[in-house]
Amino acid sequence: MKLKNLGILTVLFLLAILTACGNTANSSKKEEKIDLHISAAASLKDAIDEIKPLYEKKYPSTKLTFDFAGSGQIRERVTSGAPIDGVLFASESDIDKLVQAKKATSKAEFAQNTLVLIEPTSSKSKKSADLAEKLKAYQKFALGDPESVPAGKYGKETLEKLNLYDGMKDQLVLASDVRQVLSYVAVGNADAGFVYETDALISKKVSVVQSIPDDLHAPIGYYSGIVTDTEHKKNVESFMKFMRSEEAQKVLKQYGFKPGK
Repeated sequence: MKLKNLGILTVLFLLAILTACGNTANSSKKEEKIDLHISAAASLKDAIDEIKPLYEKKYPSTKLTFDFAGSGQIRERVTSGAPIDGVLFASESDIDKLVQAKKATSKAEFAQNTLVLIEPTSSKSKKSADLAEKLKAYQKFALGDPESVPAGKYGKETLEKLNLYDGMKDQLVLASDVRQVLSYVAVGNADAGFVYETDALISKKVSVVQSIPDDLHAPIGYYSGIVTDTEHKKNVESFMKFMRSEEAQKVLKQYGFKPGK
């Protein structure tokens, strides 16, 4: 009888060990996180810094990693096969080029912005109601490189509409992204520059001279896309959907972004 009881106890003990091992394995599986690499337009950085923890709290199995650059630079990285799962662009043309090349899918607008003319807060330049006259008076004007920076492209379109671009080429100080334009103006390396309204709001060292009329450039829309080669399409899809959610839109609004269409 004692042997029989000992046998039963041994079996129960082994079952307990196997169950514990199984629970540990399941627990490890649950704790394993998916790391998503998202490349985003530089002008989104401050808003994304707040949106990131909101998403990770809601979806604890996902870890978000971001890098920020000009939309054109990001497009080139995706085209060359960089390990990127999703993109957040500040221009429609860049996402369209990736979609046409079958490098991205699921294009969706999630925000809009406004182009503004800024000067250092210490500037003593003369006031002028005429935008063209004001622009011509600057000795050094900061502009994102129109080839890779959407804000620079919108700025170039504005100067062209005002018949100023060719005449101002020697005055232009080109930057690698819109935040560099903001920095150039803030420290006085340029007399003025074109940035987004959202960028101007984060610096006390610059002031907005005026907003640029929408009819002087293409619409400023922000677009998300899922990189075709990603191994985590559903997860990227979930994050891009979150960018259009009420929670994320509230953060974007706090930073001056307007809702997308």
